[in-house]
Amino acid sequence: MILTENKLREILTEEMTKGEISALIASKLGDNLNSREFKRKVKELAADVVNEIFKLLWQRNSFWKSASIGS
Repeated sequence: MILTENKLREILTEEMTKGEISALIASKLGDNLNSREFKRKVKELAADVVNEIFKLLWQRNSFWKSASIGS
């Protein structure tokens, strides 16, 4: 049996409306965004980014200090 686009749309429309699908997706995303695991990962990522920024700034500071001493 080959499903045409119209037949597929009809089947999907019978099963769920667009509102129901949107609500289902929103609830799943909301659950994931509010989970402890997600919050822990965001904090970990933010800490890593700040750490890298400070490393980069420290290296640049050392470079400029050594360049000004050599002049």
